Amino acid sequence: MKRNFSFHDLRIFHTVISEGGTRQASRSLHLSQPAISHAIARIEQASGAALFDRQKQSLRPTAAGLYLFEESSRILDDITRIDEELHTIEQFGARSLRVTMTPGLAWDFSSNLVRQYGAENGRRPLVLDMSSSVQAVSAVETGLTDIALGAFRKDSPGLMCIPFARSYVMAVLHKRHVLAGAEIVRLNEIEPATFIKPLWSDYIVAEGEHYQRINGWSGMQAHMSLLPGMINETKGLSLISALTAFDLINVYPDLVAIPIDIRQWFTFYLTMRKPGLQADLHERLLNALHNVLEERKIGVFRNTLTAPEAHEDAQQQSAAPRENAATHKQ
Repeated sequence: MKRNFSFHDLRIFHTVISEGGTRQASRSLHLSQPAISHAIARIEQASGAALFDRQKQSLRPTAAGLYLFEESSRILDDITRIDEELHTIEQFGARSLRVTMTPGLAWDFSSNLVRQYGAENGRRPLVLDMSSSVQAVSAVETGLTDIALGAFRKDSPGLMCIPFARSYVMAVLHKRHVLAGAEIVRLNEIEPATFIKPLWSDYIVAEGEHYQRINGWSGMQAHMSLLPGMINETKGLSLISALTAFDLINVYPDLVAIPIDIRQWFTFYLTMRKPGLQADLHERLLNALHNVLEERKIGVFRNTLTAPEAHEDAQQQSAAPRENAATHKQ
């Protein structure tokens, strides 16, 4: 290695750019401005490149400075994660289990999973994060997380994808919506002006003639974390996974969930690396997932939340697209 960087100096350099200058970095890091300047000088000497343009009475990062800033962001994040894991091992005697799930699972589903997992694993540390299904699976591949939970399956020799739920698409709507009293919501009866499209969602992949009108409805859109509030305030309607619908109507009592007239479902997977965690650990997590699923199979959700069947999953795994969520209709 030709260049010897100090992590301390690298953190100071990163803070100077992220805070906007040496004065701001000095306040943030509780260091004197001369100490900040000396650190910048040392890292420039070690790198052999000018990291800042000093000709205009201000520090503006050069092309080399911007490149080092981008790379140092990833390095420092990794160092922070390693430090946290070492502290966890020292405190609990084991590293934490990192689970990344999609936004639609980040409501009561996640807290119930923590409760079920804790009942089986005691005080073993658990870290939950949120991302889209595709990004979560990528995080498993790169080692940033241990397990991804979402409706995306990637065929890769280094990954193991275990199905844990089949979730049908349902309508979630306000009690004052004109269709709120229906036993089944028919897609051709939905008024486009009341429809809210979920953003950053793995749960709706519109297909077929019945979805052609929906594809053009983009007047109102919301991220999954903001969707229920928007439905509640606009007295509108959206189409989402039953797993998410269950949580939303419990968080927002003025919302209801109703099956739709087309049976479309998504298989949710637990994704991990091969060879991955100890077999008993991921089996305990699967048991916790199945228990959470069973708790939700009540009322209108009795027929919209099921465990995936083995022979059907074999067909789904061969047919599931690689770059978006697996979707099936009947």
